[in-house]
Amino acid sequence: MEAGDSDRAALLISRIRQGDRDALGDLLQDQRESLLGFLKHITGAHLLRVVTIEDLYQEVATSAITALGKIASPTLDPDPWLRQLCRRRVADAHRFHFGAERRAANRVQGMGGHGNQSELGLEQLLIASITSPSAVVSRDMRMARAAAAIASLGQETAEVIRLRYVEGLGTKEIAEKLGKSDVSIRVLLSRSMSKLSQLLADKE
Repeated sequence: MEAGDSDRAALLISRIRQGDRDALGDLLQDQRESLLGFLKHITGAHLLRVVTIEDLYQEVATSAITALGKIASPTLDPDPWLRQLCRRRVADAHRFHFGAERRAANRVQGMGGHGNQSELGLEQLLIASITSPSAVVSRDMRMARAAAAIASLGQETAEVIRLRYVEGLGTKEIAEKLGKSDVSIRVLLSRSMSKLSQLLADKE
């Protein structure tokens, strides 16, 4: 690392420790390739069949920016923290795709096979995607809160979330389906997941 790069990193870290989200955004961009490589290293082939490394990176970045206000401190070391978020994101994605989805299907079967599985499982799948098991106070309460939070974002955003987190479509596929750009879908998902995380966290 050259002196200029080292000075820039030190300045960004100093600002991040003070809770500066813009500085964290800059650091995430600087470390983008490194984090993408790390995510690829820790993500199994079976998971890569249903998610992309780019999507995982975007979700890590969203989680980091959302959480910074709560964990910022003079001793925060962004590098290990971001790698911890990468590991957590991969674990959550695995649970989301191979755990919560099966439980949602079992719930439909337990109700005699009635109802739309996508509609029934959306809130449950979303909770599995953006929360940890320790954060779940009550399943039914969390489900109701998630449903209300999703509805508050509007019909179009709810549809994008459903396509991404229930249908499992990539952002490019969603963009083509809705006649939008891939960038606009990524921005919408990042903002909406950040907002949903805040809405759910505020009610804990």
